[in-house]
Amino acid sequence: MRAYIQQIDITTNSKVVVTGQLSRTNLEVRLNEHIYVKEPKDGIWGYTLEVIPTSVFGADIMIPFVIQAPWTGNEGANGVRITQPTLQPDQTDYETIQLKVKKVDNFTKEQSNFIIIKGGSFDKSTNQIIIDINYEGGCFPHLFSLEWNGISLESFPPQYNFILVDLSEYDSCKAILPAQLRFDIDTPNIQLDRPSTINLGTVNSNRQIKIDIN
Repeated sequence: MRAYIQQIDITTNSKVVVTGQLSRTNLEVRLNEHIYVKEPKDGIWGYTLEVIPTSVFGADIMIPFVIQAPWTGNEGANGVRITQPTLQPDQTDYETIQLKVKKVDNFTKEQSNFIIIKGGSFDKSTNQIIIDINYEGGCFPHLFSLEWNGISLESFPPQYNFILVDLSEYDSCKAILPAQLRFDIDTPNIQLDRPSTINLGTVNSNRQIKIDIN
């Protein structure tokens, strides 16, 4: 029983619109904005996506949904975090976080917490890089960054090295948590040729995965 998020939009009329698929026919969704006394320190504004059964029985069919809530962030926001609570006591909540690719002079060399990249893809319809991860933590929400140093490797098609970084301070909780990160590459500072390939890695591993941009 889950909602699979496909797109998160912040509209010009100050709405957060979430589009996706529900895993069964007997489900509905609600999107609730988090209320902040002060702006979140990481600049990522939080929402909760609830998946609610409407009846006991339902068919295992993917059902599209669109849900919206007021946008409570500001022009300086770094992104949106959608948390999907689980009803199973042995499972952790699932996060979908939408951010922007960050252009840097030098890649971050150290981080305090561990990240494992499970997979990555490019969504042409939204111009977003989608990265599925497991990360170490649980005491507080984490802040992630996808860094590019502005360099194109001499190859055809062009290749770019990107590094996924957990910018959070040390988290003494050691739960392994799943999350989906969505990074917007349609920004003035990010200009990638197409077709091209992104070599995606992390600070704590030499392993890279390839993501084709077309």
